[in-house]
Amino acid sequence: MNLANPYEHMIAIKTDSPLAKASLALTSFVIDALFKNVEPIRLARAAGSLIFCGASPSLPLFAQTIIRLKACRQNDEAWSDPEESAWAVRTMSSAIGPSDPIIESVVQWLHAVRKTSGGWGRHTRDQARIPTTGLISALVPSVIKPDDITWLANEWQRDYEGHVRLSYKAGFFLLAMREGYANNLVGQTVEHLAKDQNEDGGFGPWRNHPIGSDPWSTGVVLWGLSRWIRIVDKAVINKAISWLEKTQLPSGYWPYHYLDDGTSLALIGAVAAMKALANIE
Repeated sequence: MNLANPYEHMIAIKTDSPLAKASLALTSFVIDALFKNVEPIRLARAAGSLIFCGASPSLPLFAQTIIRLKACRQNDEAWSDPEESAWAVRTMSSAIGPSDPIIESVVQWLHAVRKTSGGWGRHTRDQARIPTTGLISALVPSVIKPDDITWLANEWQRDYEGHVRLSYKAGFFLLAMREGYANNLVGQTVEHLAKDQNEDGGFGPWRNHPIGSDPWSTGVVLWGLSRWIRIVDKAVINKAISWLEKTQLPSGYWPYHYLDDGTSLALIGAVAAMKALANIE
């Protein structure tokens, strides 16, 4: 397998920055995944996060990733579930464009497995869920219909009025919302997240949750907040990014159950939030 220089995208980044360290760790993960039997979602998510954060999609590393992803489809249709399929579609679309026949067929599959109420579940037999629907809206926006947004707003409204408001659900809600939909709830959610931030600057499932702050929740919240940066208290963003800087491991990963999962979302969230801040300053 000829990957040329898989670290080529690191040249333009300050090599000792947290973002560069995370990118380096994920690049190494993708290389290893290409030689091992790693789940397609982990390969697609790590490669997709690198492209999202500025790596050139034309690198040989991603060409090999696409070959592996195409070979992992089930029954020549989609991947194992809506989330895995969405990550694969996003990564492949970023690298080779959306007109590939496989991408087009998987997009149609996502349309077909949408719930009648709107939204997607973790698998085709599951009920619609906020995290899965919000993620698909960000990764494959072409499949989103008004019914999906309406369902998502109504579902999050119920959670918001309940006793437990999970921070990552709030992040996925913000990630999916469009202008003109549930604008009051968007503002309320942004304000809630400012209050839900832990003292250390990170986010967990909720403020003062026993597990504390974690990189996955923090990344999801930052990604969601980046969509509504004009109404976000900038201090919330800066404290969350500072927490990520302080908690990054020497390897470049952030500590999480799956290192590549937490690091991919933390990297995407941090880059999205930093870009959003730069665009309004």
